Amino acid sequence: MIGDGEMQEGSVWEAAMAAAHHELGNLKVILDRNRIQNDDFCEEQMRMFDIPAKWRAFGWNVKEIDGHNMTEIMEGLDFLEAEENSNGPSILIAHTIKGGGISYMENNPAFHGAAPNDDQFKQAMIELGEVEA
Repeated sequence: MIGDGEMQEGSVWEAAMAAAHHELGNLKVILDRNRIQNDDFCEEQMRMFDIPAKWRAFGWNVKEIDGHNMTEIMEGLDFLEAEENSNGPSILIAHTIKGGGISYMENNPAFHGAAPNDDQFKQAMIELGEVEA
């Protein structure tokens, strides 16, 4: 499991090249593509361009899914285990929304590495329908 901000590290791409070179069909990666890194949007720090095309160019089997859709998640996990993908490493790119469903957290880099305070937590539980207002 890796994050998209992490993909700006050279070690990720060195490992990706090595995995394809050595035909590591047992290596499976899930990428959380939420477009936010530690404290900013990924594209503000460094444009990432066409991420699926990059992984394909590095020799990986690639599938993109909606990371909030359980049916697509299960299909994606099946993709990772599929026999036809055993010829090399595979990556499942899960497009997600950081803090999805919570008004003050959704797509907010400030909550990438911060926990909500007690009042914010209560509000989040209300917005998610877990408790009544």
